[in-house]
Amino acid sequence: MIRGFIKSLLFIGTFFVMSLFINAQKEPVLAFEIPSHTTLFCADNAVAPLSNLIDIQTFLNCNGFNPGPVDGLSGARTDGAIKSFQKTVGLTADGEVGPATKQAMRSYSSVSFTFQGSGWGHGVGLSQYGAKGLTEVGASFCSNTSSCNSNEVVSYYFQGTSVKQLSEISLSSPDISTNSDALWVGLARNAKSINLTTLPSSSPPTLFICQANLPQTAGVQAFLSSRGFDPGTIDGSFGDRTANALRNYQASVGLEQSGSIDDATVNKIKSDANSDGACESDFGPLKISGGATINIIYSNGNCYFTGHPLLSKVPAACNIGISWSDGGRIRVGPREHKHGVLKLRNKNVSSGFHVSLAVNIEKYLYGLAEMPSHWNVKALEAQALVGRSYAVFQYLKQNKPSEKTDTDAGLSSSRKDYCWCHIGSTASSQYYYGYLKEIAGPNWVQAVNNTSGKVITYDGGYTQSSVVQAFYSSSTGGKTNDNVVGFGSATPWPYLKTVDDPWSVDNRVGNPKAAWSYDFSSYQLSKNILCGDTPCFDAITDIYVSSVAESGAALQITMNGFKNGSSKTVTKSGRNIKSQLGFTSHYFKTSSQSDISTLNIGPITANNTTTIADNSTSSSGDTPQYATSTKGLNYLSKAGLLNVCNETSSACQAKTLSREEAAAVVTVVGGVSLDAPNAYSDDDQSIYQKATNALPYYGMQVCFGSPFQIQPAEIVSRDELACLLVKSIKAGTTNNLSGSIDKYSDEGASRWTNEINILAANDVIPACSDVTDKFCPSRKVTIGEVSYIVDKLVEKSLVPAIVFDTNPFQGSWAANGGEVAEATSTAVSNPNAGNDACTPKDNSSLVINSTLDIQQFLSNNGFNPGPIDGQSGPKTTNAIKVFQKENGLLADGIAGNKTKAAIREYTGCKSENYCEARDNRSAKLDSIAEVQTYLANNGFNPGIIDGKMGSYTREAIKAFQRKVGLIPDGVAGARTKSEMKSYTGC
Repeated sequence: MIRGFIKSLLFIGTFFVMSLFINAQKEPVLAFEIPSHTTLFCADNAVAPLSNLIDIQTFLNCNGFNPGPVDGLSGARTDGAIKSFQKTVGLTADGEVGPATKQAMRSYSSVSFTFQGSGWGHGVGLSQYGAKGLTEVGASFCSNTSSCNSNEVVSYYFQGTSVKQLSEISLSSPDISTNSDALWVGLARNAKSINLTTLPSSSPPTLFICQANLPQTAGVQAFLSSRGFDPGTIDGSFGDRTANALRNYQASVGLEQSGSIDDATVNKIKSDANSDGACESDFGPLKISGGATINIIYSNGNCYFTGHPLLSKVPAACNIGISWSDGGRIRVGPREHKHGVLKLRNKNVSSGFHVSLAVNIEKYLYGLAEMPSHWNVKALEAQALVGRSYAVFQYLKQNKPSEKTDTDAGLSSSRKDYCWCHIGSTASSQYYYGYLKEIAGPNWVQAVNNTSGKVITYDGGYTQSSVVQAFYSSSTGGKTNDNVVGFGSATPWPYLKTVDDPWSVDNRVGNPKAAWSYDFSSYQLSKNILCGDTPCFDAITDIYVSSVAESGAALQITMNGFKNGSSKTVTKSGRNIKSQLGFTSHYFKTSSQSDISTLNIGPITANNTTTIADNSTSSSGDTPQYATSTKGLNYLSKAGLLNVCNETSSACQAKTLSREEAAAVVTVVGGVSLDAPNAYSDDDQSIYQKATNALPYYGMQVCFGSPFQIQPAEIVSRDELACLLVKSIKAGTTNNLSGSIDKYSDEGASRWTNEINILAANDVIPACSDVTDKFCPSRKVTIGEVSYIVDKLVEKSLVPAIVFDTNPFQGSWAANGGEVAEATSTAVSNPNAGNDACTPKDNSSLVINSTLDIQQFLSNNGFNPGPIDGQSGPKTTNAIKVFQKENGLLADGIAGNKTKAAIREYTGCKSENYCEARDNRSAKLDSIAEVQTYLANNGFNPGIIDGKMGSYTREAIKAFQRKVGLIPDGVAGARTKSEMKSYTGC
């Protein structure tokens, strides 16, 4: 115990001495006054200092992001303001002010720049939507002013030209005009391997494989195998099986049956092989039948085959030709090929091998996928003329007759190195898709056949043997470009002049790019417009069109801004800005006051009195319309004639009508019997098969061009539906429709004008535009328009409502809610309208501390919570949800702070405008179609729900983004989708 006491005294003494020592070292405490920043200087963001925290706080304060006191001290409010800024400009909200955040701060501006434009593509030569319009609407310079023919179309867009047969022209390389496979189409460059599959699997074609420089034994084996002498696997090894096969061959041709590969035998084999025609192999083609998927692999300058029992890894040259028997086809990559010869080459190739298809010019056109196959035949004929002319021009330009052999195209060394082809297969030349395009619809092949051998010619320069280089693009901004404006060429070509193209932006033609717009913040522009590899500006303060072409295309863009603290001006071409900002054309203008563009953004309605002489046009505004009828939808869903839709009536009616659904609707409407024999092989899984079987039985398949397959999911156009309706009513028990009125000006190119006129006489056609003489024959028909037609047919007693009381295909269903009001107004309904006697209740001082309090409020105000027992059961939760929904809150059944605040504000008298909240938390937004469905469900009209990002959908996304305070860029990114899920509509 004494020791413990002594230890305690020592500890206390030591502590006392150390305290005296420490206090002796301390200096007096001085108080500093922190300066108060009562006045802030807000510099231009581009030159604002951002070197310390006070600078950052000053910037945030000046730009509306409240950081709290501007005191140089980091705190929760400053961190929150930094994160809020980062979210606003699309950066990761980490609260750290790094280089990216500082760049965004220097370029930040609450001002956005709007770019408005029209068209898609370079605008030179043929306008595809213009051709569609000329053939559907017509023009005064055409022999039929209501519908131009294809020759008139191309003569208009290619001034001073004429259409001629290739056989009439003296060509520098005449093989292109014959039936030979003269045109080499590049499919792949510098490949290291390819896979080839024979099709169809039910009756596959025989492959004929010619490979140069096969080792002699392998070559002999290939020959023997193809002649049916069974040498076993083609492996280059000489064994008993090969020797026996060789003896049998020698016996068949009168040679000594030595069973060995001697000179006489080899010479005879090569002579026999030569009789089979041109082949890369001296031993003739190896024949493989019975279906195959083979691999061709590049290794050390050679190629070998795998994937079939006959084939072994015998390396030989990559100089290979593969053909196949008639009626079959092959798949290589994403394409299928029915015509031509597949060619592999590595001579003069830097790496791997190139893959081309040697094909006849007409069969090449069958697979050219540059215009939708369902467009009218006249427009497709114009496309066939320009597509053939472009291909022939490229062939004549690239072909070197002196270099041609029996198995090789005549190409220069540089062209062989590039692709071993005359023309590519991508959009940079012409998009070739092969057999799948050929069967996409009957109109395209018919158009190719109708124009067989015809090209566009010009008696002057810039041609190949008088054949023009026939450029084309999807659409223009109202006038075509010459090649100087469109491509930046030094010299204008005489047949590529600027001509009026109002049909490109005419609403009757249905061009989704007739008008488009993009909004950019200063930060977005500064980040995306580059000078070399780095941004031209830290901050762009103005951007505008400073020079414009005769066509309305932007020639020069001027930009003002700051870079490294100094003012700067940069000019770029319109084509460059189009590329850097991702526009579809350089027909555009900006919202800047300095912009000089006079571009008239579509859509318009073209006046078909346009003449070539003065190129004058008259146009007026035109708004597309999509009719709806919930009553008509109820008829169709009650009878189970449409695929089940669990969305609102608005979203269900914005969907498009498939062929199988159309068959179901018209067979019931027309009273057509459903006992026809099976007609198609591709509808076995369809619940509407009995309806699709009826189409060819009653002659209705002609509405789709009499396809060999029905393609159940293919979307129906407005004129096809008109055809189906009239023909089904004529074929069935429903009374025939009477009368005919030629009401519309844009159906001239449709094959179903008579049927359209019959429906018009009965006043059941829904408007597609506020222009009354417009029918929009090729536009995809919506469920809403079909519902409208059905409602009108019943309303006018043309079809009895009783026909929808049965369910021939599936059970009844109903949409999940009615039609949604436009989001511009949140007024859903007014249950107290005309009731001025509603006495408001005062709940402002209500005590809400328990479930019992909430139940008491709900019961007192007409929301049945079940027993008032203090227990939160299903009835109480449901009553809370009903209250929340009526008061514009998210209906989650939880009485949180927002719900309690609404309870205290609740008077029991609803105002004239009140909003029912929507629960979008589980909305699916992974695809474009799902985003379109969401927009329709929430009052932002996306047009047709077709899974395509068209102008309607993009503008609907922008409308939503403006509604919730996001930058309206028309892109449904992560932030926009997050806002969509939290959006209640209130």
